[in-house]
Formats: sequence, C-alpha cells, structure tokens
Amino acid sequence: MLLAATLFVGIVPSGAGAASVSAPSVTTTTVAVTHPTAAVTPKSTAKATTPSNPLAPLVALPLSISLPITLLGNEIAGMLLPGLNSSTGSNVTTQKSPLANVTAPVNACSISAGVLADAKSSCSTTSVGINQLGAIGNINVPITAQDNAIGLLGAAASALGLNTTTSTASTSQDGLINAAVPVTLCAIDVGLVGNTSSACNTAGTNGTTTQKGLIDADVPVTVCDVIVEIADSASADCPTNPDTIHQSGQLADLFVPAGICGVIVQIDGKSTGSCMPSSAFSLTKGLPVNTLTQSAPIDGVLPVNACSIVVAIDGTASNACEPSHVAPTQTGVLPISGPVTVCAVTAALEGTATGTCTGSGGTGIPIGIGSPGSGVSLPITICGIEAALGGSASASCPQPTVTAITTPTGPTGPVTLATTTTPAKPTGALAFTGAPFVLELAIALMALLVGLVLTMAARRQRKVVGHPIRHSETEG
Repeated sequence: MLLAATLFVGIVPSGAGAASVSAPSVTTTTVAVTHPTAAVTPKSTAKATTPSNPLAPLVALPLSISLPITLLGNEIAGMLLPGLNSSTGSNVTTQKSPLANVTAPVNACSISAGVLADAKSSCSTTSVGINQLGAIGNINVPITAQDNAIGLLGAAASALGLNTTTSTASTSQDGLINAAVPVTLCAIDVGLVGNTSSACNTAGTNGTTTQKGLIDADVPVTVCDVIVEIADSASADCPTNPDTIHQSGQLADLFVPAGICGVIVQIDGKSTGSCMPSSAFSLTKGLPVNTLTQSAPIDGVLPVNACSIVVAIDGTASNACEPSHVAPTQTGVLPISGPVTVCAVTAALEGTATGTCTGSGGTGIPIGIGSPGSGVSLPITICGIEAALGGSASASCPQPTVTAITTPTGPTGPVTLATTTTPAKPTGALAFTGAPFVLELAIALMALLVGLVLTMAARRQRKVVGHPIRHSETEG
C-alpha cells in the first residue's frame, strides 16, 4: 500500500496585536520511496522505480482512495501556522471506475473568528484535482483549510490570500454510479467583542462537471457570507460564480445545489454582507444562471437556496443577495423541477434589519426562470418576510412589473391587452411580504374554510335524516 506524508512542526510568532502576518519560511525534505512493480520480474532485470508523484493512485488496486489534507496560511492569535506543502494537482479531477465514482472536496476558506480581538481573512478557493482509475471504485475527499484567521484575547490575526486568477475546477466521472458532492465554506465571520472581516472568491471550486453513467448525481453545497457578531462590527463578501453541468445518465440524472448565502445575526453592533453574482455569469431573461443539460429518462433539478436572512438585536444588519438560478435543458421522459427559495427574511428587536433579494424586476418572473412544461414542476418561493418588535425590519423582493403587454393586430398597430404595476407597500403595515405567495395562501385558507363549513352542514343533515322518530317526537 502506498503511503506518502509530509509533516511540518513549529509555530512562528508575529507579535500580539499584529495587523498582518507574513508567511514563514519552511524548509522541506523530500524522501524518495521505492515501490515494487505490480508484475514479478527476474532479479537480473528487476529495477527499482520511483514514481514522479508519490500521491498518484495505484492502478493495480481495485479501489483508489484519495484523502489529502491541506493547511495553508491559517493564523491563531497572531501566530501564523506552517502549512502542509503537499502537491494538490491541477484542479482537474478525472475518475473512470466502471462501477462507482465519488468526489467530495471540502474547502474551508476565509473564516474569521474574533474573541475579544480582531480577525480578518480573505482567500480564493481551490479544488484538488486527481486522476483515478480504480477498477471497482474511486473516492476523492480532499479537505482544505486555507487563509483562516482566529483572534484571541487582544491578539489580532490576519490571513490574506485573495486573488482572481484561480483556475476553474473541472470534474469528469465515467462509471455506473457517479456522485459529486463539493462542500465550500467561505466568508464566515464569528465575533465576540471583536471586529471581523471575510472576503472570498469561489471561482476555484466552481466550474464544469461531466457525468456519464447509469445514475448521475451532483450535489454542490455552499455556505458563504455568514455572520454572527456580538458587540462589534463585521463584514463578509462572497461573490458567487457559475457552474456548468453535463449529465447523461442511462437511468436518472440529479442536480441538487444547496446554497446558504447571506445569513446574519447581529447583537449590539453593525454587520454588512453581500453574495451577489460575479460578472462571469451569462444572463438568461436578465438573470445569472448555471447551465445544466440532462438526458436520462428521469431528469431532476432541485436547487435549494436560503439567501438574505437577517436578524438584528439592538444592532444594525444588512445583506444583499441574488439566489442562484438554473437554466435546465432536460430531454428525458420525466423531467422534474422543484426549486425552493427562501429569500429576504428579516427580524429586528430594538435594532435595524435589512434584507434585499434581487431578481428580474422588469419581467413577469421575479426570481426563478423557465416555465412549467411536461413532467413535474413545483417551484416554492418565500420572499419578503418582515418582523419587528421595537425596531425596524425591511425585506425587499423583486416584483413582476409589466407596463404593457401588446400584440400587433394588422394595420391598426398594437393593442394593449393588460397593464400591471408593482403593488405599493402600505405604510405602517406589519410583516408585508410583497410576494404573490401570500395571495395564494389566502385563497387556500378560504377554500379550506368553505370545505369545512360544507362538511359540517352535510354531517348535520345526515344526523337528522338518520333519526326520524326523534324528529317526529320533537315536532309533537
């Protein structure tokens, strides 16, 4: 069995309360390990070989497992921790087991925690690429913790590594069952009487995923722009980046992106967050979208988004976000689409909470894109919920605004068919959602009430008809 590891020990102090820390110089020693070849050769002709990459998979074994752990540029209380200087590949993952392929990279980047001290971090996420050719299965679970800062008891910490030149990730899987579950934790602030700041560029963990098997599943999970701050200030910036997904399963394709972006809890201080799309997105109907193609008999796209959820207690908190969108091309017999979006939910207790959820306000579709066709379509959107007790809460949602819908009618020119405007928000109203969801809920409650009344009337009539003797006695 191949085992390669490099270990660094030591802590380099940079002085308590330092605002920035430079990376230490670490001396590495490379040890060449000789591995036996798979085939048996005579002693006279046998040669010991040293592979160029000690982390390369064992092609001769039925199962290829990759579990690299990378720690780079993390700081605790003003001291920069040395990094594990392992080779992480080219940000391209290729898995070609005929049975099962699983890749689940976990990336923790730009996480700032301050306890009675300041903490500041920024980073660009980077995936871990590897080429796996296991005969039965391939498993790739790289764990990367990079450019995180923890300030403790007056000793500030700062880890800066943000850049915009990170290459996009690429994942290719060709097996019977393919699963890609990348997890990205980025731009997360936790502060207790300390200023925190996090900035993140997720371009390195976004990219193209190609799956060709019997069952294909892509479940990216992103937790970004999350702030919990007590008695001080915080800021988080996490621009989202596009993905391109190609799935051609013989039985089923499933794409379930889960995004939690712009969640802020502020107590006695000020926090500001942002998780707007980057300029790399292409636009569809004015909305930035991820490109998805599915061609299995059963095609499913089920994106889940929680965006701009803000709670302020005797403080000020604000966030702006754009939920991720998907432009699917589904050619299967049973296409399934069920996007769930919770956006612009604010609550304030003796504070000010502001949540903004942007979308295509100039079209008839405020947040999602596409229209119901054949198959199953069940979009659920909850947007614009406000609750305030002794404070101020504001939740802004995109509204469908159509000035006029016209159609040509011969030489007389266009004729206006309908005119609608964005409903105005009433002054002094409590928890005005500003979303069509409330009207649908009211209609459903009215229908439920009418059904209940009719049911009670029917039961009463059956009771009277079922007891004719008692009815005649009552009349006598």
